[in-house]
Amino acid sequence: MKSFTLTLAALLATAAGSVSAATVWVAPAAQKIRPAVQIPQGAAATAKIAAAKNEFESFQVVVTGAASGVSMSIEGLNDGAGHTIAGRDLVLYREALINVASPTGGDGAAGIWPDALIPDVDPIAGEKRNAFPFDVPAGESRTVLVDVHAPLATPAGTYTGVLHVTGGVTQDVSVTLTVWDFEIPSTSTLRTAFGMAWNGPCAGHGDTGCNGGAADLALRARYVQAALDNHVSIHQPYYTATVDGSGNANWGAFDQYAGPFLDGTANTRLPGAKLTSVSVNGPSTAAQVGNWSAHFKAKGWTSTTLFDYVCDEPPLTCQWSDINPRIAAARQGDASMPTLVTTTTAQAQSNGIPGIDLFVPVLNFVEGKPGTQFAGNQRSKYAANAWWYQSCMSFGCSGVGGGLDGSGEKGWPTMAIDADATRNRAMEWLSFSYDLQGELYYETTMSFFNNDPWYNQTAFGGTGDGTLFYPGTVAKIGGTTEIPVESLRLKHIRDGMEDYELLNLAKSLGLGTQALAIAQGVYPKTYLATTTPAALDSARAELAALILHALGKDVQTPPAGTGGGTPTGGGTSTGGGTSTGTGTPATPPVTTTPPATTCTTTACSAETPAAPATNPVKVSALGGSQAGGCSSSGAQTAWLGIPLLAMFMLARRRKSSSLLPTSGQR
Repeated sequence: MKSFTLTLAALLATAAGSVSAATVWVAPAAQKIRPAVQIPQGAAATAKIAAAKNEFESFQVVVTGAASGVSMSIEGLNDGAGHTIAGRDLVLYREALINVASPTGGDGAAGIWPDALIPDVDPIAGEKRNAFPFDVPAGESRTVLVDVHAPLATPAGTYTGVLHVTGGVTQDVSVTLTVWDFEIPSTSTLRTAFGMAWNGPCAGHGDTGCNGGAADLALRARYVQAALDNHVSIHQPYYTATVDGSGNANWGAFDQYAGPFLDGTANTRLPGAKLTSVSVNGPSTAAQVGNWSAHFKAKGWTSTTLFDYVCDEPPLTCQWSDINPRIAAARQGDASMPTLVTTTTAQAQSNGIPGIDLFVPVLNFVEGKPGTQFAGNQRSKYAANAWWYQSCMSFGCSGVGGGLDGSGEKGWPTMAIDADATRNRAMEWLSFSYDLQGELYYETTMSFFNNDPWYNQTAFGGTGDGTLFYPGTVAKIGGTTEIPVESLRLKHIRDGMEDYELLNLAKSLGLGTQALAIAQGVYPKTYLATTTPAALDSARAELAALILHALGKDVQTPPAGTGGGTPTGGGTSTGGGTSTGTGTPATPPVTTTPPATTCTTTACSAETPAAPATNPVKVSALGGSQAGGCSSSGAQTAWLGIPLLAMFMLARRRKSSSLLPTSGQR
């Protein structure tokens, strides 16, 4: 995925003493490998990845062809100087499959897709699960995600290791990780507020009423932990209100189970990670808001945005006339408490609502497609602190009402399972480009209620909308402790969050203009949110080079022969969706010599070659560009293999104890 480079190598694997019918190859994490995918021309058998300190980086190992009893293992990555990356910083996930009955939007596709990530040894409870062994039918592919975290204290440099594939096919896959000499924070700069129904985890694990007491509270905490380790904040970390209608408070269980995620003392893989947002849980009354505010201040939880979720998508979930009284009550409880409504400034003004502190418009209304009501950039209509959200409008809502239903939409960021992986990752790049300070999402356990999410995640016209986890029951994944199973889409969101940190770090170092040009080169507009793995690699390479140069940590120019080619700004991935974005990258203040023409980008090794872009893609002094593809005119992601770069709602708060989410905020 991010900063991903593949080295071309021989592919045919041989089992001991006989020729195997299966082949092992490597693919970027920003590509969804469906069962019918066959070995692409020029596929790779070794992986080279790069990451900042405290950043995750992934790649995929694919087995294609008939093989039974396949397992994978890796002892660790080391730099030869006594430093090793292992344990829960190096996790293997088997990608489980789900059938998508109907295409999501105009660029989805029915059929079998990868999504649930079953760990070999899970990073939450540390238990062995049933990821391995697995079988691969003849003529099909099965995939393992290799997820690497470069710990915060990891010295910069090159780390190598070997992943062993055993069973019905045997092969060793060489892995090289370059750790860049800068770090990203554990607590995300871009704020998030993702919803989780009060009984979502309980429902997925067989107890819709949450009657399990402490066990249910501990289960929810594991979900909050899994989200936070993917740079996502669940804005209701505790399942119910802590203040009753008379103003009586009981914070004991909240402090025990949610407090560590606010103190930064939870056992997260990201050390010291804290939630970036929490919503007041309960009605907008002076007593409720005042008590929440006082408790957070007393505990010192001031770095977290505590807000009152006044109404979601009026008039779908509340009447416009409800909002002013709720805001007034919140002001009485704490005049400084931010009041949040998912609406536009124009809608609020036309309905006489003057007191909204935190506007959260749907992304389709921040810049709509040409010829629509919201065509053109609408960002200037919102205050500097505005957030935004994506919804079923990204593919065409069904069953929402209010004039929002439609069909056949495409091109927008989306959480859909049958969308291109790069669209799952797009929102955070666009948050940087449009200068939005946070992202809200309505729910993460939607399909835990009406369906078995392992088989059916249909909601509001799409598959996967509102569901980013799977219930990891002991019966399903083995072990002894029930845990959340992360989705492939959640990893893509995490990668987007980390991409945002690179963009923001460059900006903080005085390189905001260059960072913006890079971001807009990858994802030009809200509705042009499909790109290629190679485009992401190239952009991250440039960002890393800019950062290292600004920090005075450049190293020598990469020698000739290590580079790739110039991306072309388009191309169709196996996940569906054709990239339309091209852009002119910023030229960093570094002079380089363009490498030779050997192509080692993910576009060359794992995708169908892209069609030439309509407009030429300009190549910066780094030799890379901001789009995808491969030719012979400059460096791409191969530079990431050079040490140190060698260069350079249910998001909404529930007003009642309803068991099921409602349809608002799609």
